[in-house]
Amino acid sequence: MQTRTQWLWRSGVLLAVVGLAACNATGAEEEGAVLESSEAELACNVSQQCANGTSVSCTGAGGICASGTDTGGWVSCDGTRTYCPSTTPCSCQPARMTIYATGFSFNCAAAYAAARIEAGNQTAGQCPKGMCNVVEVQEGCVVTEPPEVQRAATVSITFSCMGPPNCI
Repeated sequence: MQTRTQWLWRSGVLLAVVGLAACNATGAEEEGAVLESSEAELACNVSQQCANGTSVSCTGAGGICASGTDTGGWVSCDGTRTYCPSTTPCSCQPARMTIYATGFSFNCAAAYAAARIEAGNQTAGQCPKGMCNVVEVQEGCVVTEPPEVQRAATVSITFSCMGPPNCI
């Protein structure tokens, strides 16, 4: 005859064995193999033959790679685009853009200067080859609220970009 303690102990061992088997149903070796193949699949390479006979290529660690033939050819890996070299001279593109920037300082002249710097930082990302047909408008300068009494000036800059993106 089995005592109550023996029955509880045997039941506990049985439940532990069943529980461990259920938790390890996939097997450690299978999980490791799946993880290795998933990580290996993330990396990518892409290359593009350029019109002038050269080629551009890149490697993406995040698995996001693309290429295209527009504007002379390009490759893109993880969001960074590289264009084929070109012999096309840069020219002012027809598209117009406007950005607004605000600067702060102790007087309006210095606040406008800070706003121009901020506007320049914003346009540099939009026009890597430079800007053309730039029109700057001083939108206004106001006193900010206490406790810090200073001036806030806003400028708008309307411009076109030099292009195409792979021009020289």
